[in-house]
Amino acid sequence: MLDNKSDQIAVYELSFEKPDEAKSKTPPDITDESLRAPLLAANAKWFCNLRWIVISILLAYEIFGQSESILSFLGLSAPGVWVLVTVLILTVENTFFLLYTRKVSDPAKTMANLWGQIVVDIMVLTAVIHFVGSLETAIAFTYLFHIVLACVFLTRIQSLIVTILAGTMYCGCVMSEHFLEILTPTTIFIHSSENLIKLSQPDVVVWKLFMTNGIWLVVWYLASRLSSMVRERDIELAETNRRLAAAQEERTRHMLTTTHELKSPFAAIHANAQLLVDGYCGELPDEAMNVAKKITSRCQRLTTEIQEMLQLANLSSSSQRKNKWTRLDCAVVLYWCISQVESIAREREITITTDIQPFTFAAVEDHLKMLFVNLIANAVRYSYPKGQVRVTSQVGPTGQVLVTISDQGIGIPADKLPKIFDEHYRTNEAVRHNKESSGLGLAIVKQVAQMHNIKIQVQSQLGRGTTFKLFMSEALKKNSCSWPGREG
Repeated sequence: MLDNKSDQIAVYELSFEKPDEAKSKTPPDITDESLRAPLLAANAKWFCNLRWIVISILLAYEIFGQSESILSFLGLSAPGVWVLVTVLILTVENTFFLLYTRKVSDPAKTMANLWGQIVVDIMVLTAVIHFVGSLETAIAFTYLFHIVLACVFLTRIQSLIVTILAGTMYCGCVMSEHFLEILTPTTIFIHSSENLIKLSQPDVVVWKLFMTNGIWLVVWYLASRLSSMVRERDIELAETNRRLAAAQEERTRHMLTTTHELKSPFAAIHANAQLLVDGYCGELPDEAMNVAKKITSRCQRLTTEIQEMLQLANLSSSSQRKNKWTRLDCAVVLYWCISQVESIAREREITITTDIQPFTFAAVEDHLKMLFVNLIANAVRYSYPKGQVRVTSQVGPTGQVLVTISDQGIGIPADKLPKIFDEHYRTNEAVRHNKESSGLGLAIVKQVAQMHNIKIQVQSQLGRGTTFKLFMSEALKKNSCSWPGREG
């Protein structure tokens, strides 16, 4: 929890999802089939998982049915052989379809698998309805599970076929019991013979069949209509997302091109202004010298901003998947990064101390250097004059490395810690202390950390300094390494 009190240390941990290369690709054109196809396998597995629940319920009935007291309390008759036969059939069916689903990835075969499950389920369910009580109980409404699921997973026509199939099987079961007299009506509930006779009256049977099938058709219409509306909205949203992704990629390419084109003019302006400042074109009046120095300073700042914009755009680009990853000697990388900011540290009389245990880490070298340089440079820039910056690394017993970069500078307010990794974000304290920053450094750090699965924790105390802790997993400790003149 963040605390706004300046005398307490605030802690913030940067979190992000593991990078997914598929997100950086431009999605293909969206169609109803392209949305449904990836879901078929998941839906088929979902049916299998749901079937295990049904098997568990039947097994529970078989187990508790061995107790006469429980049966008497619930008003149930003893379970017949049909319970175990149904469990066996469902188990064999479920195992077959589950194995088939895992081995087959073709959409057409997966659809056939899904249809096979639906048809077999309805046939088995019809048998269960007969034994439980086709008219005496409300078990027939369990067909609605398959009807609603068909509306969600299949097209309207296909779900209508499932509804008609369920209605046909149920009507066939009832007619076989009460009209054709092929099957003997039965139920798991104990009731009077008068109730059985009343339910078996032809007008009652016809009326119940009519009402039941009518309810199923109404449920089918509503569920299929809502599913179609949701599916159409999904297609629209997916297509909009595809266009936004394509537009974003186009803007990124345009920005990269424009920024690259700006580098050369600014470099030329900076070089010529520097010549004027150095006196290669003769001595300048004081006012002209001040103007030339301002031009040089401004060009230097814009050059840095352009470089950071290019780095951030390149990191966000999908082309970064082609970067070469190597196992780096990170102690060498850290000392190189420190050398890049030593001139800034000398100007501000900042002392950089180190305690670095050698280790290796798989990374893109340029990107890892960007991360360390930005963090060390920030530590130097936001330290008070004659302050101290400390860079350390500790190798844990499991191979995880903790790299710490700490300063004794201005610190960061607790309520602003979650925003520091946003592009162009700078606290008021940072702006007053250093007006030259672009606010992109920590955004670059965030991108690199996400690409390399590096967890970052920030601890800061306003007016007393900030510490960045980098938790680098899958690092390996080196046996020995010496760094003359670098020990803290």
